[in-house]
Amino acid sequence: MDFKVVILAAGKGTRFKSKFPKVLHRILGKPMLWYVLRSALESGASEVVVVTGHRRELVEDFIRSEFPNVKVAVQEKQLGTGHAVLSTYEYLKDYGGKLVVLNGDMPLIKSEDIRRMAETNGDMAVLTAVTENPKGYGRIIEENGEVVRIVEEKDASEEERKIRKVNTGVYSFDSKKLFEALREVRNENSQREYYLTDVLEIFKKKGYKVVEVVTDNFSSVMGVNNRYELSVAEREIQRRIVKELQLSGVTIHNPETAYIEPDVEVGRDTEIFAPVFIRGRTKIGNNCYIGAFSDIGDSEIGDEVTVESHCWMRGALLRKGASVGPFAKLRPGTVLDEGAKIGTFVETKKAHLERGAKANHLTYLGDCRVGENTNIGAGTITCNYDGFKKWFTDIGKNVFVGSNTIFIAPVKVGDWSITAAGSVINRDVPENSLAVARAKQVNYPGKAERIREKLKKRAEDEHSSKDS
Repeated sequence: MDFKVVILAAGKGTRFKSKFPKVLHRILGKPMLWYVLRSALESGASEVVVVTGHRRELVEDFIRSEFPNVKVAVQEKQLGTGHAVLSTYEYLKDYGGKLVVLNGDMPLIKSEDIRRMAETNGDMAVLTAVTENPKGYGRIIEENGEVVRIVEEKDASEEERKIRKVNTGVYSFDSKKLFEALREVRNENSQREYYLTDVLEIFKKKGYKVVEVVTDNFSSVMGVNNRYELSVAEREIQRRIVKELQLSGVTIHNPETAYIEPDVEVGRDTEIFAPVFIRGRTKIGNNCYIGAFSDIGDSEIGDEVTVESHCWMRGALLRKGASVGPFAKLRPGTVLDEGAKIGTFVETKKAHLERGAKANHLTYLGDCRVGENTNIGAGTITCNYDGFKKWFTDIGKNVFVGSNTIFIAPVKVGDWSITAAGSVINRDVPENSLAVARAKQVNYPGKAERIREKLKKRAEDEHSSKDS
């Protein structure tokens, strides 16, 4: 069945108390409008049009970057929902099929709800719900079991406000009849706005068929009008994501505290210990272990990888069997080949550790290559920045790097070489060489005692001068 979707996203959202448009406030890293657009496209709509208004340049920039095939109509002045839909006329004036209208602040809407509205027979369909707390919603006025009017809360009487059946803001229309009726809508209400809901009475007077579709899942059609409701929606979307992962073969311990964004992919038999943060387009393979309090973003993790607790990574690539942490920081450009290991309090940036290489603790590796099976001792630093430019350190395979070695880049270390602990390496080290670059140790017997006596006398003299 062919149908099109209009999404209303022109409002300011004053209850958010924000300079940003309401529909751009984020849920799990995505603007709430992203969820509505995704559901609209997944529903099978042949075309989607978004109505923008308040700070429209921000909304339109987002749409162009994420949904380039979605069309945009502009509501220059925010004069109500009816006026907003009318602003799409130039796009839809030659269209005669079903049109589903949604609000951009409904991130929980499901594609099947949209499709069901499109498939409903009638010239107009209204999606309604019964809720214990109808505050903020338009009320459904019925006579003889049929919907005859929708009254906005601001215009409702005290008796009408007691009604618990509400308008969800989701409709479907015969497109041609809708635009004819919109020209008859008047703004004779407390807000002086042109309400889309007034179309219902016009349709009734013309004898058009108006039907009601009742949803038994009110949470899926809730509107988000403030930051508290934003958090409620986020909890529900997170619950859905976690459940989907669990049913696909992922074990998530303490799932209520897992923060996992919608583009994340996780393979079977991976075990995740929450609280955890997994963001962006992160892809995690099969049989992985993800420790608690880790924060992973836009990274690719292969099969059988271990990420211990309290690790942070962005833009990293970890191949099969690699191991990280605990308390490791992997910055963009980090690559760990099969079986490579980054240990406790190690930071990397544009570092490529080849197969079996390891840096177990207290190390910084930036702009470097570490060859196969090379061992990086504790306290090692690649000095990659001279204040103007980044320089590269190239460490070969099967190298033993002694503790507290400092590499002053650019420098190259050949295969099978050794650096002595405490060395400052600022020249290339040939293959199979021992590099020792530290000052010669000199011992002065008895000098320590004389130094201590001298320091003690100085402290006593300072104390005496203060007392005087």
